[in-house]
Amino acid sequence: MQELIRFNSENNMFTLSNNHITYIMEIVEHSYLVHRYWGKKLAGYHFSNRPLLNKRTFAATPNNEKPEISPEFLPFELPFSHQGDYRSSAIQIQQENADEITRFCYKSYEIQNGVIELTDLPHARNTDEQAQTLIIYLYDQIAEIELALYYTIFEDSPVIVRSSRVKNVGTQSLKVTKLLSASIDTRYDQQLATTFYGTHQKEFQLNRSKIQHGLFKIGSSRGASGPQYPPFIALSKDANEFQGEVYAITLIYSGNHEIALERDQYNHLRIQIGLNSETFSWRLEAGETFYSPQALLSYSDQGFNGSSQSFHQFFTNHLIHPAWKSKDRPILINSWEMTYYDVNDKLIRKLIDAASDLGFETVVLDDGWYGQRNSSKTSLGDWSVDTEKFPEGIKPLVDYAKQKNVGFGIWFEPEMISPNTELIQKHPDWVMRSKNYEPLLGRSQYVLDLTNVDVQEFIIITLLKAITEWGVNYIKWDMNRHMTDPFSQSQTFESSEYSHRYMIGFYRIVNELTNAYPEVLFENCSSGGGRLDPGMLFYFPQTWISDNTDGLDRQQIQYGASYLFPISSITGHVSDVPNHQTNRVVSFKTRAALASSTNMGYEMDIIQMSNEEKKSIRKHLKDYKQERALIMKGTFYRLHSPFESNTCVWMFANKKQAIIYVFRNVYQVYDLSLLIKIPALDSQSLYQEQRTKQVYSGSELANCGLALENTKGDIIVQKINLKKLEE
Repeated sequence: MQELIRFNSENNMFTLSNNHITYIMEIVEHSYLVHRYWGKKLAGYHFSNRPLLNKRTFAATPNNEKPEISPEFLPFELPFSHQGDYRSSAIQIQQENADEITRFCYKSYEIQNGVIELTDLPHARNTDEQAQTLIIYLYDQIAEIELALYYTIFEDSPVIVRSSRVKNVGTQSLKVTKLLSASIDTRYDQQLATTFYGTHQKEFQLNRSKIQHGLFKIGSSRGASGPQYPPFIALSKDANEFQGEVYAITLIYSGNHEIALERDQYNHLRIQIGLNSETFSWRLEAGETFYSPQALLSYSDQGFNGSSQSFHQFFTNHLIHPAWKSKDRPILINSWEMTYYDVNDKLIRKLIDAASDLGFETVVLDDGWYGQRNSSKTSLGDWSVDTEKFPEGIKPLVDYAKQKNVGFGIWFEPEMISPNTELIQKHPDWVMRSKNYEPLLGRSQYVLDLTNVDVQEFIIITLLKAITEWGVNYIKWDMNRHMTDPFSQSQTFESSEYSHRYMIGFYRIVNELTNAYPEVLFENCSSGGGRLDPGMLFYFPQTWISDNTDGLDRQQIQYGASYLFPISSITGHVSDVPNHQTNRVVSFKTRAALASSTNMGYEMDIIQMSNEEKKSIRKHLKDYKQERALIMKGTFYRLHSPFESNTCVWMFANKKQAIIYVFRNVYQVYDLSLLIKIPALDSQSLYQEQRTKQVYSGSELANCGLALENTKGDIIVQKINLKKLEE
């Protein structure tokens, strides 16, 4: 077994290293655990970058004989408050006497083979790939608190997994008011910070900015990771898509989170990620423990494409359920934009007939099939089939689809409840709400209290019925509002624990369902990408990335999401025009190309269309099936950013073939032609473009580029299909 983690007792140094990266820590003054290096693999390390410290006025000094050793200067692995380190802390604990001072000192370490599996939270999975985990124990002797820091490194991945655990080893209760998953201290060196912002129908918008002095902080307090500021930050200096160093961090968690970036007066940088400390606390009685979610730290010396590919490989190998990590996802037709709430048995049977005829693999019955659901104002929680719309129920439709060799899926929004439902009359205490105030409605619905085990069981039983009695093989799990009243009517814990306990309840539900029925495909949706994060990917192999299917907006949304998520985890549909979200008219060719760059499906009326339109769809589905393995399992490259130019270009490639989609948006008369450089191919090989049959060298395409016709019109696409010629 390869030694991935080493401890040198002579210089008190921990080294985590594989063929890609090295991560180094040092124990200073037999007490402090400090950060020394994270980056490209080192052949050896002898503290060459260790700062030469000097005494500074106002700096607190635990040892008066060594005034240069101050927490104000030390690059801590997990900094804590009230020790002379005035930067953002990563842990805060309040003792029973209200004392908030803790002083953790290094105690011991251990090295384990494999990964740490968290009982209540999604986590990096064990696979055949060798991994080792370092556990470093810090201890506060007075408060009687043990702090364990976890570091997992894999044999062939540039990703390190970090998390923390607090254990109350004393006799009095404690309250953890802050516990982050990772904190990194480094030097400011003109780096830029890359994060994402967004909103419903405009997710994953790229934000790249200079780092000023002071504290920059983003996150979510919505009870979900949210489209506003998803859990991701990257630091880079001179990096582009293909060159330069990128240090990227994300969080395997789907609830309230925070990301902090602080540049202090000495040009130290502190990057942190974890639970949102403004909406979190956790009481620990004697002997109890609390684990933070896991953070992922990725290093790339091959630009942002290299960083993304590291995350793509890691998510595929260590997050996505093994049953789906290499399995083809079905091409589906969803009823939503075709019918909205106006669904019925006769119409869905026609949809199944059309889907089977055209080559679709699954039909999805979206919202409107239950209760009296004719609008967004009713019936959530009353999951009985609307017998006026479906007199025979859902199972005959599933059976009919099977006869047509088509799978059948169904939509749920399990976490929500509508007013004036039977469920709310039977169980008013199941609603998330304060005891003192009327709860606020969002999208005409309340949120169920998932901290209540009875609610969890109700959701599990409801979805099991669809799987075991009706036989559906696909469930679209939606969530269309965020928390406003995060309190439980029936539970007794403190209100500041609520949002995290909600996530633990949610994870328990989806964990039981997906483990019991791994063959059923669960798709994550939250009005699109409202809860798209690595934590959700642990249970949901794919996510409906945005309700916005517009051919222009989708370029930025899909481009941004690819910074983190593999293409196999992103779903995109061809929808009708004028687009239902923007009223924009974009050609079928462009809309099909965008959907083909994801887990592809459709969302339009395929029953009433003309024979010519059906012919185009048949060809699209046939082509996609032939190319699906390359798109889902090939390496994805971003070539031109829609955030920076009039073009958006990306590529799917393996050793034998490459498909490039070139989206050119606004036609400019002065652009006589387009020129697209195509790097990342084999520079010593020849490639034939399949439409023109022209042959080019890989080095020629990378350095000279490929000239394309600048066709008149806006939002057009050109597809380049290159196949490597045998030598």
